[in-house]
Amino acid sequence: MYPSPSLQPASLQAPGTAGQISNDEPPAIQVAALHLYQLYDVAYSIDLEKARGVLATPSARVRPVVTRGASIDIAQLPLEISMGAVEVPLGGAARDGILYARIYDLGIIAFRLVLLFREEMSWQEAVAILAEAQTYPLVVIEAFERGLELLRATLAPTMLRPNEVVRPEDYSIFIVERMAEGAQAATLARNPWLLRAALGERKPLAPSMWSLATTLSYYEDDLILLTWATAVMIESDPGARDDATLLLEFANAQLLSFRTYDAAVERELARITPRLGRLSRARWPLLRSSRDSLSHVHTLIADITEQSSRVENALKVTEDVYWNRLYTAALAALRVETWRTGIAETLDVLRQMAALLHDEEQVARSTLLEILVIVLIAVELVVAILGLRGGIH
Repeated sequence: MYPSPSLQPASLQAPGTAGQISNDEPPAIQVAALHLYQLYDVAYSIDLEKARGVLATPSARVRPVVTRGASIDIAQLPLEISMGAVEVPLGGAARDGILYARIYDLGIIAFRLVLLFREEMSWQEAVAILAEAQTYPLVVIEAFERGLELLRATLAPTMLRPNEVVRPEDYSIFIVERMAEGAQAATLARNPWLLRAALGERKPLAPSMWSLATTLSYYEDDLILLTWATAVMIESDPGARDDATLLLEFANAQLLSFRTYDAAVERELARITPRLGRLSRARWPLLRSSRDSLSHVHTLIADITEQSSRVENALKVTEDVYWNRLYTAALAALRVETWRTGIAETLDVLRQMAALLHDEEQVARSTLLEILVIVLIAVELVVAILGLRGGIH
């Protein structure tokens, strides 16, 4: 049996546990890391085996999720490569960072800039650093853009249907690897300093702001606090840190995929709407254009449906254990279900509009046929009349 994870909302836990609210600043942070993410949706898919062959930098498959009950199955584990060091001015000092890239078969490239903090810092200092990092420094943005340009060029032979519009998605994770003695991590689930760090807010927050966060703990000495833009993690186990960050990254990859699909169906909806009613003029060029539009719409609907299914099945949950709940909580915090529902509704509207366009095409086609029949009858009458007149003469 696996240990029972602490997954209740903090306000529902027993007094004296993680549910207790304390305004006291937590023990000092001794070792920490800040992961700054930028994900890009570059193509319909990427062939990872071919990608491994074209990459000049040595690459490796990310290891499967293995800690704390696991039961997470990722069909195609991404490739990971290191892309060198980056120096970032943050918190009044130059921080040494390492840039990594993960390449997903879903057509997504996820960049992660890891900044290490080895000197002791207070939570007040951590809040200030995370507040400053809410908007990425220019050097970070430039590092992501250089990496994207390089990998898009390198991976071009491995991409299926590259995207004309490349959409980004950012996220950050602040990982506390070791704290000074004084409090167990799980008891900090309702500590406002952690929420301020996650939201990058220097000023004290109202109690109602806790509705924006989700907290989870597995052992007494670990904690994850999730918001829509940043996660704060207190975790001493390297394997658990790797598993948690991979799942949070994967949740953001899923969000980015659905954002791309939503933009595609919205774009097609805007393109097809002006065509409704135009076919009443019943001109052959419009009919041909309509057939092309219908074919394009049906292809798009099939593609989006297939892509959505592929994204949803890229990660499979086999049991209801800790990592599955973390992944579900991350999807909820990122509002992935809202995007999925929006895509489904827009696809339904697109199908209805395609049906209307098809009906208008049929009406226009029938009208043209009727006109042709009338013209043919008129021609026959004219020929007959001319023939009679010729016979009389």
